[in-house]
Amino acid sequence: MLNNLIEKLKKVKDQRKNKGKRYPLWFILLIIILTIMQGNLGYREIENFARINQKELSHIVKLKREVTPSYSTIRRVVMGVDWSNLIEIFNEWASEIYPHQEELDELAIDGKSLRSTLKDYGGQSQNFVMIVSLFSQRTGCVLKMKKLENKKESEISQAQCIVRDCQFKGKVITFDALHCNQKTAALVIESGNDYIMALKKNQKKLYEQAQAITQTEKPLSIDINQDVSHGRKITRKVSVYRVNNILHQGGKHLKVVIQIERSGWRGSKPYTEKVYYVSSAMKEAEIFARRIRGHWGIENQYHWVKDVIFQEDKRRISQFQAATNFSILITIVINLFRSWGFLSIKEGQRWLADHWYKIFLLPDLSASKSLR
Repeated sequence: MLNNLIEKLKKVKDQRKNKGKRYPLWFILLIIILTIMQGNLGYREIENFARINQKELSHIVKLKREVTPSYSTIRRVVMGVDWSNLIEIFNEWASEIYPHQEELDELAIDGKSLRSTLKDYGGQSQNFVMIVSLFSQRTGCVLKMKKLENKKESEISQAQCIVRDCQFKGKVITFDALHCNQKTAALVIESGNDYIMALKKNQKKLYEQAQAITQTEKPLSIDINQDVSHGRKITRKVSVYRVNNILHQGGKHLKVVIQIERSGWRGSKPYTEKVYYVSSAMKEAEIFARRIRGHWGIENQYHWVKDVIFQEDKRRISQFQAATNFSILITIVINLFRSWGFLSIKEGQRWLADHWYKIFLLPDLSASKSLR
């Protein structure tokens, strides 16, 4: 597993001048990844990790060095690596480690902004970096990513690029309401997959037609479940309705409208909510309920993890290239832990503790079940 990653890291283009270069780029990137895996996130902490573990690192990777990279060397590497090249290498690596590609799996697409890169908040020249990711609901791994700058591109266009380049077939891809448009839907169908898209009132005609169907037609199937957690008691009723005609901007591939009614208590206050989804797949309500709830795994298992465990939103790296590169390296760490069977990154870090070298003993993904 690590050997495969190292081979990919060796393909990252080194922008440094040959004069005075002491360490290969892949070695420095590997040190950063190993340090992040243990929850250490600063340049100084990376330098300390390399210094303390110099002997073991040299032995494992068979690279003899009397001294290890300094704080400034590590910082220059993070700032200097071409993010587009690093993303390309990540996407290549992620597609190779993705297990059981032929099995049914739900995928989710969503974007996350890097808060530290925000420039001119509230002004006309506001700009920031965003990473758009293709996420596996089943494995918790990121399978592909695209980077954008708010002033130059949009999350919608980058999500469409991910769909267009998608090498997976027979999957169901879930989207939030931002991506509910005819072009994205058509690209999903052309890619050999199906979609589930949230629907909001800004899609006025389609929203009204979806409402009308749920008010005049009988549902094909219904699923009801209750959830009690975090001081809330929620009842969710999922109803699936067949689309017998072509909805506005829906296209021939749109098959069902899904209505979700949520009711319950938040603390001492009652609430009710009704939301809609559209899909090109024809499935039972229970399956749609699972897939729609699973979509938010990209928030809870990925975005939340990056912000809370790896402190991505609190970092002070404002330079676009450095912030993007660090974000990619954190995603590599998340994928490594998930590929070894750790849905909880904290659990993975406890298992790893200070014995980082034992991950080099794992032969392949088949070892993942034995770790937990």
